[in-house]
Amino acid sequence: WKGECFVFDERVTVKHDLSPGSYDMCHACRRPLNDEEMKEESYVPGISCKYCVDEKSPEQRQRYAERQKQMQLAKRQGQQHLGAVLK
Repeated sequence: WKGECFVFDERVTVKHDLSPGSYDMCHACRRPLNDEEMKEESYVPGISCKYCVDEKSPEQRQRYAERQKQMQLAKRQGQQHLGAVLK
């Protein structure tokens, strides 16, 4: 293949040597985004990107914002947000 290859895990894309690529993911619509797309005004981490900013309802954006907040809180506390084993 030419360039980077999309993969279905936290790496988003990989290079030929299978190291993580340069793309990130919009967690609202799950589309891969390059650095330029993440600089656009429509990109809000975890909430929207240029592809989905007009597709999501206010209720969906509110849910995405809360999810993003919880993920940031977990990261600051050194905890795993998704996939955590709860006791």
